[in-house]
Amino acid sequence: MKNFNPFRKAEIPSLRREGKVKHMKMSSVLLIGYRNIAINRTRSLLTIGGVSVGIGVITFLISLGFGIQAMVIREVTKNNPTDIIDVSNENLENFIVLNEETIGKIKNIPEVKSVEVSADVGGKFINGEAQTDAILYGVTPGYVTLSNMNIEGISTGDFSASAGIVVTPRLAEMLGFEKPQDALSKEVEYTAVVTKDIVNPNAENPTEQTSKKVKIVGIVNDQSKVDAVYAYAMFETLKTQYNITAGQRGKILIGNLEKIDLVRAQVEQLGLVTESVVDTVNDINSFFSIVRIVLIVFGTIIMSISAMGMMNTLSVSLLQRTKEVGILKALGAKRTDIFKMFIFEAILISFSGGAIGLLGGYGVAKGLNAIVNLVSKRYGISATDFVLVPNMFIVAIVTFIVVLGISTGLFPARRASKIHALEALRYE
Repeated sequence: MKNFNPFRKAEIPSLRREGKVKHMKMSSVLLIGYRNIAINRTRSLLTIGGVSVGIGVITFLISLGFGIQAMVIREVTKNNPTDIIDVSNENLENFIVLNEETIGKIKNIPEVKSVEVSADVGGKFINGEAQTDAILYGVTPGYVTLSNMNIEGISTGDFSASAGIVVTPRLAEMLGFEKPQDALSKEVEYTAVVTKDIVNPNAENPTEQTSKKVKIVGIVNDQSKVDAVYAYAMFETLKTQYNITAGQRGKILIGNLEKIDLVRAQVEQLGLVTESVVDTVNDINSFFSIVRIVLIVFGTIIMSISAMGMMNTLSVSLLQRTKEVGILKALGAKRTDIFKMFIFEAILISFSGGAIGLLGGYGVAKGLNAIVNLVSKRYGISATDFVLVPNMFIVAIVTFIVVLGISTGLFPARRASKIHALEALRYE
């Protein structure tokens, strides 16, 4: 007869088959883990709530951060596409105008698709007793297109073929019209002051100033410049009237956005100053990068608190279930079975809190967006969307939730798996 050893590990014949120990079914492991969460409902809900609040706050702040960044960039690039370079002759060290020779040199630069010109002409508008000084911009048809001008009263194509002018609402009011629309089809007088650098030097009396009648054919509808006072005319019209042959500023359309820095460098070698909305976009991105770093630090603090709460919950759960662990081991459960049970419990809490937090944070942000748009509509401001959750953020949150669940459950799970069955059964 074999010697009886009371400290020998208990074995159940049904758990052995051909010398191999059977593990608990995965469904049993999951069921036990779920049952423990259900039994300790209050504690589990508080832990899940802590995780969801942390994830929700981070999601809310990040969605607003990315959304506001996208909204600002959208507004900045609305009338200034990223594939357009603005050029001017503001370089005092090497003053140059955009005449046919300079335009030809720019067009010879690789990746340049078109060059459009604007000539600035100062002068005075007169309508009866009302008069005001204003700048008249002589622009090419392509300049109007690249500027995405919103003109009321006439189409871009008709304006390009017209000899009339387009004025801002403020200029129309200063010329005595009660409403800007009242100025349409009305004639006003204009006396120009043209600088010698942009006129044909071979023309007779190239800068002779005479008062001319011009018809107002459109209104510039630009909410960002409601108080601006200026007007637009076709470059060819001013060329005919004032012998203008060059402009002081222009727009360059490029074919490859990746070559924009190279094109700008070559244009600047000609003595011109270049500007691009890309510079503004880069500044905006740099600013919001700093904001995101602050949010990450803030989120890390919040999630650290949530992680400690989860670890505390699982540690308390281990103390309360020590006898249960002993019974399971006495019935043949292996270390890996106990380990999986606690890891599953941690991941379930983490995923539940993470899902609630992600949806809740995004929902609150969208609700705030809807309220702001509702208020804006009452004041005649167009609605906008300033909530955005990038796909990379969702991937990062899901990854973080998995890591959070595994990392917080790892220590309690390893500790539970190493408990000896007899010691666990004697635990009070």
